[in-house]
Amino acid sequence: MMEDERTHYFLALPVPEEVQRSINELAKLRALQSFRSVTYIRDYHITLFFLGGVANKQLALLYKKLPVLMHQIPAFDVQLNQAGVFGKEEQPRVLFAGVKRAQPLLDLHAAVTRGCVEAGFNKEKRPFRPHVTIAKRGKHDEPFPLQKVIDQTNHWKDVQWRVKEVGLYAVRLGQLPRYELKANFPLKRP
Repeated sequence: MMEDERTHYFLALPVPEEVQRSINELAKLRALQSFRSVTYIRDYHITLFFLGGVANKQLALLYKKLPVLMHQIPAFDVQLNQAGVFGKEEQPRVLFAGVKRAQPLLDLHAAVTRGCVEAGFNKEKRPFRPHVTIAKRGKHDEPFPLQKVIDQTNHWKDVQWRVKEVGLYAVRLGQLPRYELKANFPLKRP
């Protein structure tokens, strides 16, 4: 598959529709108006590795390496946590749905990272913090009501789903959905 090298890509876990709807309930809060960008419901995902612009040679290597690595990781369940933020609590840059740091998820992240590094990508410098971005680029005139948001998302701890594949997504600027699924890499089935 030949792609434009200016297109940016990332590897991520898709979020099923019923979970998208649960997360999107938060988008109705007035507090989200203090963010410049609210994630479109169909664009929710858990990023495993941001690739950036990709040369065709690197993309071909990924298509070769990832299926082999993913077939070694058994399908597993992922569980949401309550909402959280990146940045100052009273003026966050990003609002997200937290994801529980379970060992299978960490193992999958390590395998994806290994495959990407072997394909010539630089390892991420920031530690892996699994989450689903809800809104970003905060522009807060008054303190963000984080505790209220956390209280309203406490029930997310009961939300979980089975991870069966990793998706390769392309970023499509100015379009909705913004992220286009280009390929699936299935995990090992029982």
